[in-house]
Amino acid sequence: MLIPTDFSIESLNLFKAAVQPGSTGQVHIVFLHAVYGSNSVMDLLFNSQRKIHESLITENFRNGCTIIRNKFSSSIATDRIEFFSGTTQAAFRNFLEGNNITEIFIPKNYKFKKASSLSFDPMPMIRRSHLPKHDVSWQQFEETPEKNMLAELFSDPAISIL
Repeated sequence: MLIPTDFSIESLNLFKAAVQPGSTGQVHIVFLHAVYGSNSVMDLLFNSQRKIHESLITENFRNGCTIIRNKFSSSIATDRIEFFSGTTQAAFRNFLEGNNITEIFIPKNYKFKKASSLSFDPMPMIRRSHLPKHDVSWQQFEETPEKNMLAELFSDPAISIL
């Protein structure tokens, strides 16, 4: 299953929703972050795309994934992060097929933030795909001390899957 992410702690609510107890069997999770390729000559000469992409993943996001993996280990077969840099629906369809995606978890009321100036919102392409989609909503508190900190994962907001 596909889970779009902006590498924030709050976006991990989609991960928590996808692996809740009671789901059938173990799931294979692919986190998606949409990012345009760099046009910088310096980046092209001295940095690999992988190195540039890896720099977008925050330490808090990595730690949050580890916490969720440990908490729901019986529900998770695999999870990995993939970067999508296509600009057409056909490229996105190929991405989905190439990664064996059969369903998508999307946020109902959360707006993704850009992890870099090259990041872009994949939601228009996701919404146009023909795969089953699960709208996930959770209670958002803008003024909590745990906002975008690992403690937010333990607050267990009311998550609903539609």
